[in-house]
Amino acid sequence: SSGINAEYGELYTCTMPGLPVAKLGILAIKQVAKPIAKGLKKSAINSKIVKNYLILPVAQGVHWIDVSVQTRLMGARNAKVYKLNEQVALESGAEFISEFFLYSLGAGLLLWEYTRSSNKEEAKETARKIELEGLRTDIDVLKRTAFETEFTVDRQAAEIRGLERQLGVLHTKLDELKNIGGGEIPI
Repeated sequence: SSGINAEYGELYTCTMPGLPVAKLGILAIKQVAKPIAKGLKKSAINSKIVKNYLILPVAQGVHWIDVSVQTRLMGARNAKVYKLNEQVALESGAEFISEFFLYSLGAGLLLWEYTRSSNKEEAKETARKIELEGLRTDIDVLKRTAFETEFTVDRQAAEIRGLERQLGVLHTKLDELKNIGGGEIPI
């Protein structure tokens, strides 16, 4: 609905918020991504190249960082970190990569939503600036028109005063002629 604000005389429009399709799409993608991540995890474990060059090194690296941080927090320095056995490393690395995939997807979707929202706000701001510039131009035109109208009124007032003087002079001459001729002067 729309109307006019009685207090300020401003036009307003009420709109219903739209269905957040993008957010529903993001939720759907996240739900679909979980089974995909599990499938990637299974296929990665079965691939020798992925297992040897991605999963195991990632698992050992994460384990080393985890144990090093924990031992330093407990006050131990230079503690030796033993490698995980292959089965534990496979499970840990595959789980880490699966979670990394989900978090990366979530972060990507969040970044996409932020960019989309920012672009939308930027477009609104640009539209507001254009509208404001249009209003400023209208104000300038109105000021110029008011100035020109004031100038015209002043000029016409001066012309009226001049005509009134001329009329006064004519009345004076007419009175003088009446006095000389002794009465009425036919026109």
